[in-house]
Amino acid sequence: MRTIHFADANGRDSHVSFVTVRAPAPPLRVAAGKLVAMRRFVVAGEDNTHEALAVGHGSDYGKALIEGDPEVDLELVGRPITTTSMVYLDGDGEVLRFAPEIFEAIYGPDGAEKERRPPQDKPPNIDEEIPLRFTKNRLKRAAAVRRFAFLRSIQLWHTDGLTYDFLHGLAKSLDEADELVLLGGGESGRDPIVFQTNGLPWRGFLEGRVDGVKYQLLLRLSNLELKKSDA
Repeated sequence: MRTIHFADANGRDSHVSFVTVRAPAPPLRVAAGKLVAMRRFVVAGEDNTHEALAVGHGSDYGKALIEGDPEVDLELVGRPITTTSMVYLDGDGEVLRFAPEIFEAIYGPDGAEKERRPPQDKPPNIDEEIPLRFTKNRLKRAAAVRRFAFLRSIQLWHTDGLTYDFLHGLAKSLDEADELVLLGGGESGRDPIVFQTNGLPWRGFLEGRVDGVKYQLLLRLSNLELKKSDA
């Protein structure tokens, strides 16, 4: 079980375990009393695409479709697809024989590209010497779900009595205030949360729920803020 190092508003810190909260399984799809399974089949070959048909029959090839069905390759269409391999294509649709050179493109708030550079490794920061810290940013639960899209949740677990008291106390204070608090990383406490090397940067909001001696302390993760369009 992985651990996360964080400190509360009073500077008390602890390394605690966490697990990913799994979404419930979707309903089973059934038809005529049998499970429905998804399968992939070939629908066309490279000689049956619009571009290939336009070259062979002209751009207006409707009559050719009626008379000869050139868009259907009876030897190919309907074959089941099992394993596949990823290939990279260039701008002309040709297969790249060598791996492309990858760059990071940095964009400003206006959507304009500001910088292009080789990728830089981003180390994780969830279990480092410097803990994730409480910030001054707090949101009511009702406001948080309208402002951010929470794509992932993790649950913090206690492993002994001391961590139980620590986590239960945090969950109780947040639950009573009906608030989520933003956690920040780094020396300044303003860096996003990164779980693995070169992983996605997340904003992490801590939420607490308490029922007597039972509690849940959840870290809600978001990388998408919902904003009203000016249009």
